[in-house]
Amino acid sequence: MSFGTLYTHNPTPRSTTILALAKRNGLDLKIIYAEKRNQEAYQELCKYNAVGQVPTFVGADGYVLSECIPLTLYFAFQSESTMTLLGATKADSLAILKWMSFANSDLFPAIGGVFLSLIKEQQIIKQDSEDSIRAMLHRGKYLDEHLKGSKYLVGERLTIADFFTASMLMGAYAAFRGGMIERFPVLSSWYDEVCAVEWYREVAGGVPDLGFPLPQAALC
Repeated sequence: MSFGTLYTHNPTPRSTTILALAKRNGLDLKIIYAEKRNQEAYQELCKYNAVGQVPTFVGADGYVLSECIPLTLYFAFQSESTMTLLGATKADSLAILKWMSFANSDLFPAIGGVFLSLIKEQQIIKQDSEDSIRAMLHRGKYLDEHLKGSKYLVGERLTIADFFTASMLMGAYAAFRGGMIERFPVLSSWYDEVCAVEWYREVAGGVPDLGFPLPQAALC
């Protein structure tokens, strides 16, 4: 039985964990890539999301939900096995939301500002490249320092925050893997461990190593 339709782009890290959860939970999910150049799909998306944002989900029962954080949580709620990724306590749940918000609103735009210019893709919001480099490295350092004192982002067990944040880092590791490992060894070890989880790797695996040198910038 169809679970519903997910409108997304190919690729977009904001949908990676959603797609991995859908596969992990055996959900019959239709995927529609709704970039603006695909006008038919894009216009269909706009019926459910007036500003054309992805990811947007339309359930078989007509339920509509957008924005990557609530969608990731919604898909995790679909089975008991993945509900365990949502935290054991209220404090865990709030910390998970904190890290997901950081990854989506701070980390991902910084990486995108660097990565998209390297591969000659247009940025939705144009950013100064030096500012983007500085922001990406600063956020990488923040994560690296945090993980020196915590096995995972939220304590000693994997949560949905780890998978979600790893997906937002994929552009950085695709472009600058060697430099990321050298500069952020703890973060890189955590990233590789998260990406090696089988059900996640089946969807998120295959990130290329483009071999670009990691840009340098002064950090405060």
